[in-house]
Amino acid sequence: MNGPFTVEQYLLADYPRTLFPLVTTSFLVQHFSSELKAFLYNTVLNRASVSPGFVVQQRCYAAKSGHNLRRTVKLDPVAEFFIYDIVFRNRKFFRSDHRVSRRSFGYRFVGGHPESATEAYADYKSALAQARAKHPLTLKADIATYFNSIYHHDLVNTVRAIGWADSDTEALGQFLRELNAGRSVDCLPQGVHPCKVLGSEFLRFVDNSYKLRSEVGIRFLDDIHFFDVDERTLRSDLTVLQQLLGEKGLSLNDSKTALGRMAVVDVPQEVDEIKRTLLQIRRQILAVSGEPVAVESVVRVTLDPLQMEYLIDLLGTPDIEESDAELVLVLLRDHAEAVFPKMLEVLARYPGLTKNLYHYARLASDPTGLDDLLVKLLSDCPNATEYQLFWLAKIAEDFLAKSDKLGDILMSVFDHPNSTMISRAKVLEIQDRRFGLPELREEVLRSARSDWEAWAAATGSRCDTAAGRNHLLTYFARGSPINSLIAECIRSLP
Repeated sequence: MNGPFTVEQYLLADYPRTLFPLVTTSFLVQHFSSELKAFLYNTVLNRASVSPGFVVQQRCYAAKSGHNLRRTVKLDPVAEFFIYDIVFRNRKFFRSDHRVSRRSFGYRFVGGHPESATEAYADYKSALAQARAKHPLTLKADIATYFNSIYHHDLVNTVRAIGWADSDTEALGQFLRELNAGRSVDCLPQGVHPCKVLGSEFLRFVDNSYKLRSEVGIRFLDDIHFFDVDERTLRSDLTVLQQLLGEKGLSLNDSKTALGRMAVVDVPQEVDEIKRTLLQIRRQILAVSGEPVAVESVVRVTLDPLQMEYLIDLLGTPDIEESDAELVLVLLRDHAEAVFPKMLEVLARYPGLTKNLYHYARLASDPTGLDDLLVKLLSDCPNATEYQLFWLAKIAEDFLAKSDKLGDILMSVFDHPNSTMISRAKVLEIQDRRFGLPELREEVLRSARSDWEAWAAATGSRCDTAAGRNHLLTYFARGSPINSLIAECIRSLP
């Protein structure tokens, strides 16, 4: 890589892994980062400016396991650039552990670059295995709704304590306060690397506490393990841990808290031999891919006929588990003709796997049948979630440009009963003059709204003629300072 690593490279590298990667933000950062930065620091964060500061952000819901939802916000382009920029500029303050018996993994910077999530997770799993081999007893704990429960002022005090300048500390406080309309909890966005960095650093008070007496403590974000030879020590630490977390308004997830003897290996002993082998192959792929779940590599594997039959039969199981469906998508990337026809019920049951389907389609050797699957899913799934609709539109945009069903898919997403501002924005930002998209964009731009649909429509309009596009952007620019900024950027395009 030529030259120093920049905040623009940081954001653009992480952005595809985020929960709702709208093209609008990445386009503006890639081509107009200097304009974003000037607006941010000269207007939004300038106390002498008449700007109201950060705007209240759009609430949205990503998928967790099953039909459970992850409540968060989709940051506007200026706010999103800010959180990457301020964490990146202060990356030297996120230091490594200072006790060998208390180790945390993931979401730091190494040599000025974000640490590989896959390598960090592999190191974490290795540390767990080593600790379990030496200590027969384990306390495993997970914090309930962690990001939604962090208190604004506690997080600001954390960055002040680790050495951030007062100006940056105050700017982060302003960001957290204003994006959430003044509410002091549920203020830290999810799914973006800099917020994970902040979330991991905040829990250092657990790593640093000498009230916890277990011989070894290991943490990956909010997944916490303690190891010892004495059960009484672990039970005492369970009480102390809850007291420490309680002082910060946090609590443990009862269903994910366990204490006792645990297996040294990750794969349960009762798993049959074929599945155990397939899980090992999956682990090897993910170790190379750099993206757990999403499978971002082009690593190929050769399966024998028995393994192929096992996976296809597994996908056809009426009550297939979500983890099993994900296993199929990882390993059968060269067999779309067998996978797509069986994915309808799976995606209806597990909306979160729609993002896995995106990466599957990207790596599949032949996506034939993908358009039929999306059409059927949109017509037969009235309960499709916001997250699912977003990723269906993104799949259509990136892989079905030549399909004669593309228009039906995009309009079905846009008009779906459960469509939201974020899923509609995904459609509006697509650079295409077919399917009535220019007319949809025109309607939004003329209204001079200042929201994600309007910003996406402005970005999508760059495929229109300069004269027609710039005329509509005149109306759009009147909506807000952010509108004016985006309009100026789009107008400057040839």
